[in-house]
Amino acid sequence: MFALACGLALCVRASAAVAQDWPARPVKVIVPYGPGGISDVLARLTAERMTKMFGQPFVIENRGGAGGVIGTEYAARSPNDGYTLYLAGGAQLTVNPLIKKLSYDPLKELTPISMVSVNGMALTVHPDLPVRSVRELVAHVRANPGKINYASAGLGQSSHLTPAAFAAREGLDMVVVPYQSTPAALVGLASGSVQLFFGNLSDVLELVQGGKARMLAISTEKRMAQFPDVPTVTETVPGFVMTGWIGYFAPTGTPRQIIDRVAKAIIAICREPEVMKIMISAGIDPVGDTPEEFEAAIAADLPIVHSAVEAAGLLRK
Repeated sequence: MFALACGLALCVRASAAVAQDWPARPVKVIVPYGPGGISDVLARLTAERMTKMFGQPFVIENRGGAGGVIGTEYAARSPNDGYTLYLAGGAQLTVNPLIKKLSYDPLKELTPISMVSVNGMALTVHPDLPVRSVRELVAHVRANPGKINYASAGLGQSSHLTPAAFAAREGLDMVVVPYQSTPAALVGLASGSVQLFFGNLSDVLELVQGGKARMLAISTEKRMAQFPDVPTVTETVPGFVMTGWIGYFAPTGTPRQIIDRVAKAIIAICREPEVMKIMISAGIDPVGDTPEEFEAAIAADLPIVHSAVEAAGLLRK
């Protein structure tokens, strides 16, 4: 027992020493999507600043494919020495395990560090649709069952789950039209091939500003400061709130000292005026929180996501 206690004490001291010297070499930031998306943009925005903060390169490694599964599994199975971090949206942690049989458990094998951003889903319609509010939309769909199509940027994506949950909540009969990507879904909305798209605000802004789509509401709990005249869905459908988030994780078992140092850096970055300006202009809100706060937010998301996946008919048997 004495020998075991001594061994454990040595391991703790060694781990503390490693964490104190971290980072002594470049750190990989795994993004489970291809370049150019909002997760990739936020990864580069934060990695550039952490490079300056810590004096070592934080290198983005895009590992897209299989709806984010390939990059997520890679991150979950990476060494927990602090030299692999992971940045992605909530779908990888809360949605994929419900709709796919995975060889890993992201909620157990990845540890929350800090949420970087949160965003609402924008309920947008084609300009020719004769509705200008959520109430009018609900009435129109009820009067035209099975005739209103909505685009999704892939089955199981937030653009699929949010309208499915909305339709289930209001008892609406709408038809999903799955596209392979967000740009393709936006083309469908702009052309009138579909009448409705519930997408990330950052994705639909250009169409809305160009008059090719009309934004009816935002799925956040409160109105967004940058769009004070756009109502929330919950003002018409009480309690309907669905948001998306992006955050940093590390393989479980990464020394707590490293987790805390990265979290502190992300909190500081999200408070930088320039970073705040970039995020807000893209329609997303900067967060920056502690590991405990991030973990609590994920736990609160689980029942909401479960209901949405069930409403979309995607719940794995």
